[in-house]
Amino acid sequence: MNPLDRIVANGVRAVLEEDLGRATYRRIEKEVRDMYGVSVQEAVGDFAKLDLVMRKFFGRHASNIESKIFRKILSVDKNTKTESSITIKDPAIAKAVFESYGDPAKKAILDLLRLESRSIPEAIAVSGLPKASAYNRIRELTRDGLLAVSGSTGASDGRRVNEYAATLSSAVFEVGDRHVSIKASIHSRFLSGSYAFNSIRSR
Repeated sequence: MNPLDRIVANGVRAVLEEDLGRATYRRIEKEVRDMYGVSVQEAVGDFAKLDLVMRKFFGRHASNIESKIFRKILSVDKNTKTESSITIKDPAIAKAVFESYGDPAKKAILDLLRLESRSIPEAIAVSGLPKASAYNRIRELTRDGLLAVSGSTGASDGRRVNEYAATLSSAVFEVGDRHVSIKASIHSRFLSGSYAFNSIRSR
């Protein structure tokens, strides 16, 4: 699953329900569960699943509806071959990311893997964090899209192991009285497979 789509998944449910109405949303939610056995949030992380259901309900208009949903959640401020600047506008998503960066252990891991991709055992060794705690934090960060597989390397026993990198190469939080937003940079390798990013760029 694409890491940026994982990050924005939490906001899609609320926007879908707000834009389409509760009754239509409930029908979409039921169809996603009947077809795939997952929640709408999980289907956003693997967006082809939700897209198929949306096309079943809205036909050729599904792409426009999806693009509108994602535009409420994030915007693309600048795009180059190697990196893009984005703004995450959805306050619930921004708050969740903010809380991850506010956890000292998670921030240490994100800062470490922002600078250089590493395998999980190497990241834990370099971070100096307790092993069990670090594994838990890495699992949570990967689940939430803030860490992603960026390649592989050879382990000491000859196996190939995944290397991980922080999805956001920089993140600046704008905290207001009533909301949080994020201005972030993200490497292009994490964008090519993002349905959210590409649906915004194609419009």
